[in-house]
Amino acid sequence: KTYKLPYYLEQNLVNWDNLERSVETRDTPIFWHVLKSGGSAIKLMYATCYQLVGASESGEWIDRQQQESALARQQGQDSGGERQRRRLEGEDNNEVSPMEWVQKAIIEQWQVWDESAETQDNQQQQLRVVVAEDGRKYVNVDVTTMEGIARVSRLNFASSGLADVIFTPLLRESAELLLDADNHKGRMFAVFRSPVDRIVSLFYYLQQATWEPTYNEEYSSMTIDDYARSPLCESNWMVRTLVNKMEGPLDGPRDIAIAKEIIRQKCIVGLLDEMDETIRRFHSYFGFENDEALTCALQNFAAAGGLQSNSHKHPKLDPNGSTWEIIEKKNSLDIHLFEYAIELWHEQGQWMKNENML
Repeated sequence: KTYKLPYYLEQNLVNWDNLERSVETRDTPIFWHVLKSGGSAIKLMYATCYQLVGASESGEWIDRQQQESALARQQGQDSGGERQRRRLEGEDNNEVSPMEWVQKAIIEQWQVWDESAETQDNQQQQLRVVVAEDGRKYVNVDVTTMEGIARVSRLNFASSGLADVIFTPLLRESAELLLDADNHKGRMFAVFRSPVDRIVSLFYYLQQATWEPTYNEEYSSMTIDDYARSPLCESNWMVRTLVNKMEGPLDGPRDIAIAKEIIRQKCIVGLLDEMDETIRRFHSYFGFENDEALTCALQNFAAAGGLQSNSHKHPKLDPNGSTWEIIEKKNSLDIHLFEYAIELWHEQGQWMKNENML
């Protein structure tokens, strides 16, 4: 039985084997970021080696930091001018007690933060490209949260044409709100990893990643076995995301069939265990005809480690142990989807050879 895809996935994402549109229009690559599957490396690779303008969460963060720095410098200049005025006019700062001075300083700082937030809200009503100190370029948005995607959609993100590539874990929401079926379609691509390995890696990462919005203090005192047996352990995140059922029970046969159909029709598949070949396929498929960029990517991002900013070492889990079995049972549909992605990987490789892409 074949299941029909949700309208906005069907209409706003181009089928991966449709090359006719590329002659007339340029569809936007949209990377489905499955956490701890090499996505952070891919994002950094396109920003540094290919110098593409990305839309992820980085642009909003960089924009905020730059605005706060600019405001702090302005405040410093204003404060310096005020101090000089007081000295010239003979005002005596010793007339206030130390505690009064501290309270006054705190109030002034809160005013600075309030002004900073107001300035940020006003300035972020306009989409623009921001440049990090190291030269990476991003649109000043966050398309990794539902709130961020909704805000950006109101600013006509699709028609702006600012982003060369989109990175988001929220594929369905992004396809619906950041793309359109007329002139601004997307081409989905993703890197897949063994679900158990991915979840183990995610656990050890989240134990330390206090900066992440998903950080939970409970992780720091847990063992991987504690995590596997707890409600915090992921359960079929990939399938749930694709079929839009993040909570509650899944309809196994139907939901896995829909998830498989989405990646069968829409996704150019990459594998973390085949990152060298994955980089080459993405490079060829999207027409990034820049040999220097490809060389940079292969040298720095193909092997485990390299410049991967989000990689970290952690203990290995015994595939024959009970903890592995528990995680495996909780993610049986994701494992099924991963195995299907491997099948597609081989099929797409043959197709690309037939199309002289490899």
